[in-house]
Amino acid sequence: MSTGLQFDEEMARRIEAVYKTQDALRRRQTVLDALQLKSGERVLDIGTGPGFVAHNMADAVGPTGTVLGVDLSEPMLTLARKRCADKPWVDFQTGEATDLPVPGSSFDVAVSVQVYEYVTEVVKALAEMYRVLRPGGRAVVVSTDWDSMVWQATNRERMNRVLSAFEEHCVYADLPRTLGPKLRQGGFELQQQRVVPQFNPTYDPNTYSYRLIDIIESFVPARKGVTHEEAEGWAKDLRELGEREEYFFCLNQFLYLVIKPE
Repeated sequence: MSTGLQFDEEMARRIEAVYKTQDALRRRQTVLDALQLKSGERVLDIGTGPGFVAHNMADAVGPTGTVLGVDLSEPMLTLARKRCADKPWVDFQTGEATDLPVPGSSFDVAVSVQVYEYVTEVVKALAEMYRVLRPGGRAVVVSTDWDSMVWQATNRERMNRVLSAFEEHCVYADLPRTLGPKLRQGGFELQQQRVVPQFNPTYDPNTYSYRLIDIIESFVPARKGVTHEEAEGWAKDLRELGEREEYFFCLNQFLYLVIKPE
């Protein structure tokens, strides 16, 4: 049995649906606010996914700047290239976070949103981000603490089993708890740490958790003893809670702004 999300065409579409929500849009704006991008800057998007962050950063740096998105998933890169097709100063390449296909000190800015929790050699990946930044360059990393997830359910035991099985979708479910020290040990100066909550008190198609239900329901069957029937029952319970206006979801994500010293 495989572990971790498989970023095939179907999963790429599901991830894209998450990134289209208002919750994801607000998170992107938080990233852009932290970066304070300038016209003409060179930006590297590590784990670009369907290209939403790259698209927004391209608008910020303008045609005198450059944005390069790197990802391992070809279906993700296909979506990203389509999204940024009208911006010739944006490019995409296949590559791993632990072996970025670019020269050292070649970027002013680096970004990585919800990527490092999926990377086994996370210290090596952070070293790569450090390598590709010029001295004085800055980066934003966003990571999710999946163990912080709170979801109202009528069957708490089933909820706990489903969320425990879903932890297999990434390597480090609680990476934010050690990410600050890892960044400092990697040579970065930590400028800012902040929580970026995903809070959904209503069941709404334009929210993070609404789209997350489909991803979890498709992932957990046959993991840690969870059956297809249990996964379907879990998802049905959440939807019924939404219809009764008894829905509640909260998840903590964390943003780190760092500088590579001069």
